[in-house]
Amino acid sequence: MAAGYAEILWTRYATRLLAGTLVGRLPNATASIAIVLFIRAEGGTYSLAGALAAVYGVANAVGQPLLGRLVDLYGQPRVQLPAALLSALAMAAFAFTGPDQLALAHVAVGAAGLFTPPLEGGLRALWPSVLGKEEQVHAAYAMDAIAQEVMFTVGPLLVTGCVALWSEQAALLVVNAVGVLGALSVVVSEPSRAWRSAPREAHWLGALRSPGLLALLGAFLFIGVALGSSPWPVCRTRTGTAATRCTAG
Repeated sequence: MAAGYAEILWTRYATRLLAGTLVGRLPNATASIAIVLFIRAEGGTYSLAGALAAVYGVANAVGQPLLGRLVDLYGQPRVQLPAALLSALAMAAFAFTGPDQLALAHVAVGAAGLFTPPLEGGLRALWPSVLGKEEQVHAAYAMDAIAQEVMFTVGPLLVTGCVALWSEQAALLVVNAVGVLGALSVVVSEPSRAWRSAPREAHWLGALRSPGLLALLGAFLFIGVALGSSPWPVCRTRTGTAATRCTAG
C-alpha cells in the first residue's frame, strides 16, 4: 500500500495538489479550537466560545454544498480562491473585533464558515484527470482520507504553537493567511484550471436523491452529535478565595 501511495505522489501535480489542499483546509481543521482559545483569552465565557464555534460549523455545513454547485458551474479557480479570501477576511474581522460586539462576531464567524472553500471535494474531482489508472484513483481517495485525519490532528498543535509564540489573535490570522496560500497553490495549477464538471441532469437535491447516501448521512449525523455534545469543563473561582470549582458547562 505504501508503495502505491509513493507512486501516486510521484505523479505530476499529485503532491502539489494534496499538500495545497491540506494547507488550504487548515483553517477549517483548526477553527473550533482557535475560536475557543481566542474568546477565552479575550475574557469571554466557554458558552460564548462554544456558540461561536457552533456557528462556524453550521455555516460551514451549509456553505460546502452551495460552493460545490458554484464550482460545477464556473470552475474551481473562479470559486475556490475568492471563497478562501472572503473566509480569511471574515475571520480577520472577528480577530480584530473580538467578543465585544457580539452580533458582529457571530456574523463574521458565520461568514468565515460559509465561505470556506470546498477544497477536499475539489481534489477528489481532480484525481481522475491527474492519475491515469482507475486503481490509482481509488488509492488516492484512501490516501487523501488518511492525510485529512493527520491534518485534523496536526492542525490544533500548530494553533497552540502560534499561541505560545505570539497570541491567540495571531493564531487566527496566521492560520487563515496560510489557508489562502494553500488554496492559491491548488487553483493556479493546470489540473484545477483545466477541470470542468461532467455534463449531467441538474436537480436541486443532487446526490441527496440516493436513499443509501441519506442513510449514511443520517448515521454520521448521530455520530457527530455524540462526539460534539461532550460538555466543556468550566472552572469557576469563588470571589475572595483561591478555591476553584470545575463543573461541566
